[in-house]
Amino acid sequence: MTNPAVHGHPVIHGSVEDHLELAPVGIAVTAGPKHKLLYANGVFRALLAAGEITVGHNGGGPRMAADLTPLLDRAFEHTQGLSDEIVAPAGTSPAKWTCTVWRVRDAHGSPEELVIEVRDISQSEGARTRQRAITERLLLGALHDQDAARDAEEESRRAVHLADFSRKLSISLDEAETRDTIRHLTLPRRGTWCIVDVVESNGAVRRLPPIHPDPVKQALADRLAIPSPDSAGVPGGTRSILASIQPMILTPEADRALTLIAGGEESLRTLREIGFGALLVVPLVVHAKVEGVLTFVSPKGEHSFSVEEVALASDLASRCALALENARLYREAETLRLAADLANESKSEFLRSMSHELRTPLNAIGGFVELIDMGISGPVTEKQHEALGRIKANQNLLLTLITDVLSFSRIDSGRVEYQMKEISLRRALADVAEMLSGAITDKGLRREGPRPDVDATAWADADRVRQIIVNLVMNAVKYTPKGGTITLECGGDGNQSFVRISDNGPGIPAAKLERIFEPFVQLTTGLADRHGGVGLGLTISRDLARGMGGDLEAKSSVGVGSRFTLVLPSRAPGSLHGSQPQAPASSVPPKE
Repeated sequence: MTNPAVHGHPVIHGSVEDHLELAPVGIAVTAGPKHKLLYANGVFRALLAAGEITVGHNGGGPRMAADLTPLLDRAFEHTQGLSDEIVAPAGTSPAKWTCTVWRVRDAHGSPEELVIEVRDISQSEGARTRQRAITERLLLGALHDQDAARDAEEESRRAVHLADFSRKLSISLDEAETRDTIRHLTLPRRGTWCIVDVVESNGAVRRLPPIHPDPVKQALADRLAIPSPDSAGVPGGTRSILASIQPMILTPEADRALTLIAGGEESLRTLREIGFGALLVVPLVVHAKVEGVLTFVSPKGEHSFSVEEVALASDLASRCALALENARLYREAETLRLAADLANESKSEFLRSMSHELRTPLNAIGGFVELIDMGISGPVTEKQHEALGRIKANQNLLLTLITDVLSFSRIDSGRVEYQMKEISLRRALADVAEMLSGAITDKGLRREGPRPDVDATAWADADRVRQIIVNLVMNAVKYTPKGGTITLECGGDGNQSFVRISDNGPGIPAAKLERIFEPFVQLTTGLADRHGGVGLGLTISRDLARGMGGDLEAKSSVGVGSRFTLVLPSRAPGSLHGSQPQAPASSVPPKE
């Protein structure tokens, strides 16, 4: 594209020219201090032709033209360039154009050429308006981001504060420690502190000693926990505030409410002496019942509490209320447990004392019966021998019952000692079978076992194991009808050993199977159905079994019979596997 000459001056050509021709503003290039016009695009040429502008020291232009020459002189000689300079025409006509000038230097740094841009002044004003709008938008965005960052930081601080205080509350269930933790409560805002009032079990309101962040003012804060003489004249005192379950903010002007919270005029004067900006009162609510109140105090001169601080204070109050309730329940439970332990110890001591007191005269009765039966005091008839035998049998029964009671009291108080060692379960069964053979025969029962070829070794107390077996065999003798069978077995699998006593008596209903192990329980309640005893034999037997690291289990079917299995460890704890004798596979109790 060829650019025609402007006022007889040569023009430049090329691809840059092609782009400049399409520019919506006037573009020109001048050379030297006389501002010889080297190039002008279409818009610039049109402005020259219309007499809107004039350039160069060439005799001037139209009278009303806006002369760019003074501006170009200034740019050429004194500045690095000019931006958006207003170019006014001669006379009083309003300015229509702005001009921007860039200097182009040669290799030695001297100005050679000027690049000129002429723009309609309305375009410049619009650009500045748009620039201001963009600047304002960017500024508002930056402020918004700053506020958001500050809010996020504050929210993080509140969350950390809440989590940290919750952790402190969870450390202990002791009521005194919990209250001490709560009285140190604050909000994240610097200088805040808290007054804590709690409702005691008797309904009285107690104020915990406050903690002030300023040690100098701590002495004044201590006075707030001391009931002031005039607090009795305040109807309801703090309890009036407790009627509300919603947080409230009190300013220094709220005299009546401040008096209630402070606990009297004197306490209010102390609070004003300490100084405060506002009070945030948050009730401690548990199960819809107000159990106290937290009063957060802001520093003097500070702004009131924000919505976020009220929400945080409510969360803190909820956790404090729950912690106080849990601590109270724990204290009450501990009190009941100690009372129960004391009562249990008293019961056990009474049983032990009575057992010893009863055994002494019963032993004397048995001794005199034997002397009389031997004829020491004179001849004894056959009927008298029979009567003396009955006395002796009942004396032995009473001694057995007393022994059961004494054993139960010892187990219940944890005073039973075990002499643990390796024992033969077959030998223990055989000893008991021989000892009770008379009772089994007299009842008309048949005994099977223990098999002489089957044995198992257990780690247990031999005397306690025999005591358990005696109880189980005597139970089987009691409840098995004449002509029935009692079976004695033992065995093991290398990890556990067992003794099993089975009978074909009436059986036990499944719903009552576990009750037979409870103390003083007998399944038959009628006098005609009772078989003697106080219902402690199975209780003692299971407790002894568990004391040796084993257990006592029962299986029964009504009309078929019952089976009791004593399970014991095969070897001492920590011993190597396989160090104990292994029982035959046939002796392992079947899985059920």
